[in-house]
Amino acid sequence: MLKSSVSPKVPEFISNKVIYGKYYILDPDAPTEQDLSIICAGKETCSEAYHIDRRKFEFFAIEFVASGSCELTLNGKKSELPAGSFFIYGPNSPHKIRRIGDAPLVKYFVDFAGQEALSHMKEFDLGEGSQFYAGNRRWIQDIFEQLLECSELDRAEARRLGEQLLKLLFVRLSTDRQPVGSVQPPSNETFNRCFQYITGNFLKINTINEVSAACSVNGVYVSRLFKRYSKETPYQMLTRLKVAYAANLILRENLSVKQVGAQVGFDDPYHFSRVFKRVNGLSPKRYATFIKRGSLPSHKAVSV
Repeated sequence: MLKSSVSPKVPEFISNKVIYGKYYILDPDAPTEQDLSIICAGKETCSEAYHIDRRKFEFFAIEFVASGSCELTLNGKKSELPAGSFFIYGPNSPHKIRRIGDAPLVKYFVDFAGQEALSHMKEFDLGEGSQFYAGNRRWIQDIFEQLLECSELDRAEARRLGEQLLKLLFVRLSTDRQPVGSVQPPSNETFNRCFQYITGNFLKINTINEVSAACSVNGVYVSRLFKRYSKETPYQMLTRLKVAYAANLILRENLSVKQVGAQVGFDDPYHFSRVFKRVNGLSPKRYATFIKRGSLPSHKAVSV
């Protein structure tokens, strides 16, 4: 399903071999003389038949493998990339991308152009043909998700925010990258399985024991994996996702605190209010009041 976006025109290079696609389409026909311009960004769950074969591509692109794996042939060199990998191509990079393995391939991408694009990439040693492994994928995935949320803004705001997020992505990838040829331990794949399960099912998950049972992993081991690879506990991740979703409901829906809490798995509205305030620094009611006024007060949120 293609999400409506700032621009309704869908680039022809977007594959139709996807089970689900969410896209932010800004400037499919952006002139390359602009300093830096996002063409589009997306998140795709790829079908078993997913296969890209391009001899030429007009723009620069960064792709991030969130789960599953793919076979990448870039500049004639073939590699198998596991979850957590990212790769970069552009006008001088013929490439093929193919889903492999039984696990669904889920990947993010951002396509961009402009006179400053190449200079930004060189600044952070992220040239065409680069392949790396992301040491801390939480932040990278979060940047991609924020890029997709730009589709909900008007065109001028989306352009400004998207450009800054792209620059932040350059910095984050440069900071967190590891050589793609380095051997990744099995624990990394186990973490990825748990990470993706929480990401995809946080609304119906109530305890971390549910995560460990679904992923066939001991609960204590799950906590160790998150401490090693994510820098937050699985409970913190689960709570962060629930509260972010609740805040979005408050912003867009006229619901009571009890109704919002119930939608994110809190049967007790008082407990939900305490958790929401601990994360955001404001109770749901105060948050809604300030949202309606058009501004939020400065505050310090507390880690969960």
